[in-house]
Amino acid sequence: MSVLLSVEQITKTYPGVKALQEVSFNVEAGTVHAVMGENGAGKSTLMQVIAGAHAPTSGRLIFDGQEVSFSSTRDAAQKGISIVFQELMLASNMTIAENIFLGAEPRAAHVFVDRGQLLERAREAMQRLGIAQHPDTRLGDLTIAQQQLIEICKALIHEPRLLILDEPTSSLSEADSLTLFKVVHELRARGVTILYISHRMREVFDNCDAVTVLRDGKHVRTARLTDTSPDEVVRLMVGRDLAEVKRIRPEHEHAPVVLNVKGLGDDERYRDVSFSLRRGEIVGLAGLIGAGRSEVAMGIFGAPPPKHGTVEIEGKLVKIAKPRDAMKLGIGLVPEDRKDQGLVLGMSVGSNLSLAALGLGRLSSASFIRPLQEARMIDSYVGRFKIKTPTVEQLVGLLSGGNQQKVVLAKWLASKPRVLIVDEPTRGVDVGTKAEIYALMRELARDGLAILVISSDLPEILTISDRILVMRAGQLAGEVSFDDASEERIMSLAALEHADPSHPEVKPTGFVS
Repeated sequence: MSVLLSVEQITKTYPGVKALQEVSFNVEAGTVHAVMGENGAGKSTLMQVIAGAHAPTSGRLIFDGQEVSFSSTRDAAQKGISIVFQELMLASNMTIAENIFLGAEPRAAHVFVDRGQLLERAREAMQRLGIAQHPDTRLGDLTIAQQQLIEICKALIHEPRLLILDEPTSSLSEADSLTLFKVVHELRARGVTILYISHRMREVFDNCDAVTVLRDGKHVRTARLTDTSPDEVVRLMVGRDLAEVKRIRPEHEHAPVVLNVKGLGDDERYRDVSFSLRRGEIVGLAGLIGAGRSEVAMGIFGAPPPKHGTVEIEGKLVKIAKPRDAMKLGIGLVPEDRKDQGLVLGMSVGSNLSLAALGLGRLSSASFIRPLQEARMIDSYVGRFKIKTPTVEQLVGLLSGGNQQKVVLAKWLASKPRVLIVDEPTRGVDVGTKAEIYALMRELARDGLAILVISSDLPEILTISDRILVMRAGQLAGEVSFDDASEERIMSLAALEHADPSHPEVKPTGFVS
């Protein structure tokens, strides 16, 4: 095969950070080429350089035999390179069609936007990805998974020769991921070359032809996937063997109930949801995208509160009208979308980390912040969570996705919660950091914290959960015990309209009186 892209000695530096150090490798035309590495390894920075979002400090790019230099992502797209960023770059107040063709709208008489052609072309682009919504739908009304697919549509309208996908399945369901992979295979068959960033080893080995591994901003190895293995790729990524994360049998069936919810509903996205969490227990909440999992979590947290049902904390009926009420009661929420809901990107790592504790008055006296206590707490959690940052004064928006996720987790643990709800805990997180987060959650549970974990990653749910609740179409479809948990059992409850409730592996989901 011929080489479409050559990366030659690419270096990228920021103040205090050397993100890329003389990275070199080739990408063959018509292949799906994975780029893997731990968070902070330089993957996203490299993709941004290739796609024209950032200029390299030194080095050069050879595209289709010619040296290229891009002034912007639009410039790169016009020359055949398009990128789908890990973090969505969409306008939520505009329609699907307007987002797909933003800056490239079909026009009548070269002046006015041709609405009819806009809708028709958007519908054609959406059909390629199996998106059923009307193109005039407001983007903000879609789920994050649906918005991710729209972002991919936006890139494909340029008919790229090289398409860069940065963690494209991080917020997609299994079904949506299969749709994406079908499109990836079709594009490859048409001769499109794809650079594919992912932390999910299985999808890389199932769908890619070659892999490049980065570590600490340096190129480690490029190989065809037939010449390597998942274990070897992990060793190259982290520089060591990872201990296997094993399921641990729960030992707290008789521990006191910390959180008890009864009949929660908002009349639209979820209804009649009842379950309990015990001290020291990790309960998984599984289901397809759009099943209502995140909405239930936000309802418990008061953002917004449910219209029906009750919440009890340690046996006492409580009223949660807003997030601050939940925080005062000892409930923390790590949201699904860390950038929009979990962090203030224009603030420092330290300021983000101490936000929740400050909001509860934990680091202040007589309305004055105690700076020494705040600094000690920040340093403690940066060390405990192994957050990679040159300084706690670094803007949190400049950290890698995995390190941002660690900051969100640390922020809520610094508030000393009794209940922690974690929505997609390892979205966009590398294998090494995943193992660290799993171990941390186990440690927190051993210390008595009650944890509700929402995840679209079934192996993750199975690994971390003591028992698993499954949602379907806004309702709890059943509960799967530790001994009976399997991907097949969870998916049958999540996807089948008439799962057999008498099945020995399924028991009705109720609450503690």
